[in-house]
Amino acid sequence: MRVAPKDLIWRDFKRLQKKEDLMTDPAVEDLLFIQTIEGHSHNGDGAFRGHKFVDTTINDIVEALGRDVFVVRSKRQMLIDEIYEYAERVIDGEKLTHLVNKNGRPLMRCPLFLEWEVNPEDVLKGLYLGGLMDDFSVRKKVNERFHINMGGGKPYLIDFRVMEQMGLNGEILAHGDHEDKLPEYEKKGLIITDTSDIDFFKHPSIRFQYIRHKKGLGVSDDAAVVVGGLLYNLSVGLGAYLADAIDTLDKYSLKFIEQDDKLAHIIKKEFPELHISEDEVLSFIYLIAIPEDMEGKVPDCSQRYFLQIDKETNITALESHYRFLTNKPYPYFKISYENILNADFYEYIKKRIKTFNKNGV
Repeated sequence: MRVAPKDLIWRDFKRLQKKEDLMTDPAVEDLLFIQTIEGHSHNGDGAFRGHKFVDTTINDIVEALGRDVFVVRSKRQMLIDEIYEYAERVIDGEKLTHLVNKNGRPLMRCPLFLEWEVNPEDVLKGLYLGGLMDDFSVRKKVNERFHINMGGGKPYLIDFRVMEQMGLNGEILAHGDHEDKLPEYEKKGLIITDTSDIDFFKHPSIRFQYIRHKKGLGVSDDAAVVVGGLLYNLSVGLGAYLADAIDTLDKYSLKFIEQDDKLAHIIKKEFPELHISEDEVLSFIYLIAIPEDMEGKVPDCSQRYFLQIDKETNITALESHYRFLTNKPYPYFKISYENILNADFYEYIKKRIKTFNKNGV
């Protein structure tokens, strides 16, 4: 297996700590940097300098950094649970006009949430829309409705020993076409379906691994925030941001399920004020999908990039989106891994929505 060596993991971690500041507290920053290292190791970025270690998992990184696996998972789960708790309190009728937990601390420990007022019911609408945007069964409906070619997949519990025996690796599973092979993967024990007798935290070969069902581009998380804000309002956009936060954190948490998708279904079932039709869901996902001719030209921020403070302007991509959606001045700077100018992105989204409203596609 191609797992990154400990010294490179440490070097990348120290480099991130020295180079970047995130609009959150140090503990959350630490949790997000750990996940960034996984991406760097897969792609040969950062301290890995072109050397790709495609089977490196977050678990490998946590252990290489000398952290306790259960503690790290628990801290990430706590941040997810706070978003769930916020949603549940709103469903119960509380008027939570700031994105904070029961102790008044901001969700994701982002201090901006102490300043920004929201409509809590609309935040739930954003959590619902954002929670469905990575659901491949929903994406297939979007493909059929609008004649596009989005790809997608989902995380599965897999046995790395079986993966090696089958001649597969993390890169193949994450980037290939595997939908027709899923029954075979289950039959051979690569995908674990019976979890009743498994202690996930002590089993060395079991991981939560993304398997791509179908090749194709996905959606832009930045577009989810901005489109949600333009189609509805700022609160919907911020709800979509929180859905992405859940999607990021649950890659390494105490639960081996897609918790953003689960919360969306809870909101659908328990929040009668939702009032969002399937047509609205499909239209929203179409608008945030990355067109094939725009690959690499649409920003798609991870949580780290959403909260990363730009050195020259001293604001984050998330605050830039907030200012755009509230008609406040914003400085021009480049956002996300794709390094796209924020103003160009906003023009692209406005044009995309205008064309959709005019033509229906």
